[in-house]
Amino acid sequence: MSDSSSVPRIHKLPTAVANQIAAGEVIERPASVVKELIENSIDAAATKIVVDLEQAGVSLIRVRDNGQGIHKDDLSLALQAHATSKLSTFSDLSHIVSMGFRGEAIPSIASVSRFKMTSRLAGTDQAWSIDNTAHVKPAAHETGTTVEVNDLFFSTPGRRKFLKSEKTEYLHIQSLIRSISLSHFSTGLVVRHNGHNLFNLPACEHDVEQRIINVCGRSFLNKSVRVDVQKQGLRLWGWLGLNDVARSQSDRQYFYVNGRIVRDKHVNHAIRLAYDDRIATGRYASYVLHLELDPSMVDVNVHPAKSEVRFSETRNIHDFIFSSLSACLSKPVIAIDNEGIYQANDVHIQQEVNEENNVYNATHFKQTDMLAERKSSVKYLALFTNQFLIATIENQEYLIDIAKARVVITRQYLLDGFLSDTMIRRPILVPVSCELDQSQLNLFLKQASIIKQWGIELEQITPTQVLIRSIPARLIYAEVILLINDLLAALANNKSNEDIAYLLAQHVNDSGTMLDDASQLQLINDILKYDNDNLGSQPKDLPWRKLDPETLSSLLR
Repeated sequence: MSDSSSVPRIHKLPTAVANQIAAGEVIERPASVVKELIENSIDAAATKIVVDLEQAGVSLIRVRDNGQGIHKDDLSLALQAHATSKLSTFSDLSHIVSMGFRGEAIPSIASVSRFKMTSRLAGTDQAWSIDNTAHVKPAAHETGTTVEVNDLFFSTPGRRKFLKSEKTEYLHIQSLIRSISLSHFSTGLVVRHNGHNLFNLPACEHDVEQRIINVCGRSFLNKSVRVDVQKQGLRLWGWLGLNDVARSQSDRQYFYVNGRIVRDKHVNHAIRLAYDDRIATGRYASYVLHLELDPSMVDVNVHPAKSEVRFSETRNIHDFIFSSLSACLSKPVIAIDNEGIYQANDVHIQQEVNEENNVYNATHFKQTDMLAERKSSVKYLALFTNQFLIATIENQEYLIDIAKARVVITRQYLLDGFLSDTMIRRPILVPVSCELDQSQLNLFLKQASIIKQWGIELEQITPTQVLIRSIPARLIYAEVILLINDLLAALANNKSNEDIAYLLAQHVNDSGTMLDDASQLQLINDILKYDNDNLGSQPKDLPWRKLDPETLSSLLR
């Protein structure tokens, strides 16, 4: 624990330095406040930060840390503009290593809220607090700092009316916490919303992959390439997702410069160029990448919210990122190349879900059952990072688009299960909470039985939250909150059962399309069954086709 003499003191910036700094911190929504306060805690060397929110931060934002604390005499100075402990001279602006530095966040936040800050300096016995009145008072507090922000924008109703719905503001905060947690692995984060746990991320000094699993999921970690390249004072490290974990939106793209998440058009271009055609059309790459370089090579003082940077050698940075990622993505990834013959005595276990009591029953079946008792050999080869599959079954070749084939088959499965009211549901061991707006809640209450018939079980726990307790067994790896939102939107728009089944089936590929031996055989069996069940009524342009000589000749013309 550091003593009070080693803690930087807060001081007023010289006018010459203040004039070089861009406009003050932008406090546009609750997430902006949460960001500034967490960054201050990180700069104070906190190893644990606890965030409590009410009404998505509009009613309350409380951030408590175990950092170095603030000197009693500096508390009142902290409420003044351009007062900071992180800069002293003009030259410091070119070597910024802290998350925050302008010294305007606290006074900006205090000016639009009912504000209170309590802190105890490391190595001292007494804590002190200050509020909007600027009076410093004794208080009880452990080493560290707590900032409470109540009634955000109460004094500026014109700004408050521009806030979005509680659900939208809540999602902005969720996204922010994920971003911060993937940049500072040694800092533990606990976030609660309306009394319910939102995040509980322990500090991880060495096992950083556990943080990746907690935030991005194990599937992302298993289906990504590890990157760690150093060259001429630059280091790029992190995880580069393969096509299997590409997503329908760009919500899993995290890029950091010296621990600060940024969005830069040159960086984005380099990453897109490196992926080239390795990602399916209409999908977005997933990645968590950290760029480390000398602070003097990057200017972080070009955007009020510090979300953009300017590199002194933009071309070199672009080329370094592109070449590093291209090299990693060009390395051969082991795909399945199997010519195995499955004997009749091969035994596997199939799990079925009892819908009434949520009990899993394990039954044994022979592998040949999956292939409709076909006893001949099956040959298959995964191509293009599992985007396509070539299968030979009884001397007949098939070319299969894996992602599209799974959607077609899953759509039929969901539609049949819904119409016959026999949908097999998969209970979620740890139910997921989901924020709904009033119209969504009304729809849920009105059509609860229909929602359940689709294999989804919801339970309302607060006026704005439901727990997702089960989903269709075929969608075991779906992004459950997006799944629920899609179903509710489809019901609100009176979509047909066929359209709803197709919409839900899109989520079968949320975790990617990588197939192991069993799932490849299952896919082939599903295709054969689909062909047999729909004989004579096949839709055109199915995502698989038999590769007969006539078809191959037409493709080569």
